[in-house]
Parts: sequence; structure tokens; C-alpha cells
Amino acid sequence: MEWMLQVVDEIDDALSTTRLWWLGVHAEIGLSLAAALGAGAIVAAIWTGQEALLISTAALVLGAAGALKFHGAQFGAH
Repeated sequence: MEWMLQVVDEIDDALSTTRLWWLGVHAEIGLSLAAALGAGAIVAAIWTGQEALLISTAALVLGAAGALKFHGAQFGAH
């Protein structure tokens, strides 16, 4: 009977690992999209001759995405 509990525990561990991996994939996709959105907003603002405030705001979005990506890489290295 105890071996059945061990098997169920191993299956649960495998599912939990897969779920955490999938969460990490979603985070990577989200950060990449945020960076692309920030870069696109900067290019669009410059192209259309917008105010410096709009360009600065887009640069902040891009910088925040880069900082989160860097922080995630540092966290994953440990």
C-alpha cells in the first residue's frame, strides 16, 4: 500500500514541476512582448513626432522589461 502512495507522490512532483516550468515559459513570453511593445512604442513615437513625455514613457516600459529580464536571469543562476 505504501508503494502506491510513493507512486502518487512522484506523479504529483512531476506535475508540479511541469506546472512551474509552464509558468516560467509564460513569464518569458510576457517579458519579451513587453520589450517588443516598448521598442515599438518608441519607434512609433519618434516616427510620428510625438512629445518627449510619450517617448520617455515608452523608454521606461522598455527599461522595466529589461530590468525584469535581467533580474530573472540573475535569480535563475542561483
